[in-house]
Amino acid sequence: MKFAFGAGGTGGHIVPALALATELRSQGHDCIFIGNASGMEEGLAAQHNLPFFPIKIQKLYRSLKPQNLLFPLFLAGSIVKSRKILRDEHIDGVVTTGGFVAGPVAIAAISQKVPCFLHESNSFPGLTTKHLAKHLQRTYISFEESRKYLPKANLKNFGIPILKSANDTQFSFKSLGLSDDKPTLLISGGSQGSLAINSAVSSIISVLLGDGWQILWQTGRLSYKQFYDQHNGREGLYIFDFDSELSSMMKKADLAITRAGAMTIAELEAASLPAVLIPLPTAAENHQYYNARAQKDKGVAELLVQSELSPQTLLTAIKDLDREKLHNNMLRLPENMASEQIVKDILSFFKETTC
Repeated sequence: MKFAFGAGGTGGHIVPALALATELRSQGHDCIFIGNASGMEEGLAAQHNLPFFPIKIQKLYRSLKPQNLLFPLFLAGSIVKSRKILRDEHIDGVVTTGGFVAGPVAIAAISQKVPCFLHESNSFPGLTTKHLAKHLQRTYISFEESRKYLPKANLKNFGIPILKSANDTQFSFKSLGLSDDKPTLLISGGSQGSLAINSAVSSIISVLLGDGWQILWQTGRLSYKQFYDQHNGREGLYIFDFDSELSSMMKKADLAITRAGAMTIAELEAASLPAVLIPLPTAAENHQYYNARAQKDKGVAELLVQSELSPQTLLTAIKDLDREKLHNNMLRLPENMASEQIVKDILSFFKETTC
């Protein structure tokens, strides 16, 4: 069979789609990717050898912004183009992962009666998921709290699909100019980056390096140049905007400083990597705070709210953290099998319809 994926915008939407596509292909199915031209999804699809088909769609802002005036035009055009792609490529099923890129692809599938499935990573579903879920064959959620926002949808909860890199055992920090033997601190504000986290880290990076840490610093795309120009060339530091090998880095790191998005937490758990979580305060329904608090309650992370973030509070959190205790608690968590379970469920739908 042949599946089309509609995903884009941020790593939190794209990575689960890549994980599901990888699992489907491992079972002999073909997959293509539909997303915004020149978006992050185009580059990542190419890295995973997935045929990419571009559409043009923009985000619908919740506040009144002039850009929203163009949204209907882009939506209509992208639906028409998505319909043509699904027809020309003889697509049997469509899988989306929420976000504004998923909307036109899912609408195209529904209008052509192509079976469509959606995965929602966040505890608080976005606008696209809320509007589409009741029209889909299945909506996969990652948190039980999501059920109250999607009362008419056909729901199953298998967690968040993550990429399981075949390179994990071969990955070496030496390929990044670092050592495989030093304590390693991974810093990430997500695929877009966090200016608040980056600024705090920038102020204490000399102290951290002096304390014996080597540092993997994902700045995100938006402020990469600013911090790269300030700190590139420091011994023990690898600074980058985004890297698809981030999951491999996590598995070899000793501590992370990150946001508390659902995708990030799933990857931290898969890597058994303790973290200081700094939730994005503007996330819908403040869901990142609740994600982080849940991890703290499980004893696998510490929580530092952004209103209290400063170079000194971040340094204190790093120094006071009991990494061994948090790591041992991480090892007790169940293995992530979301990709396998979701793909099995998707394929079962097609078996039922052919019986």
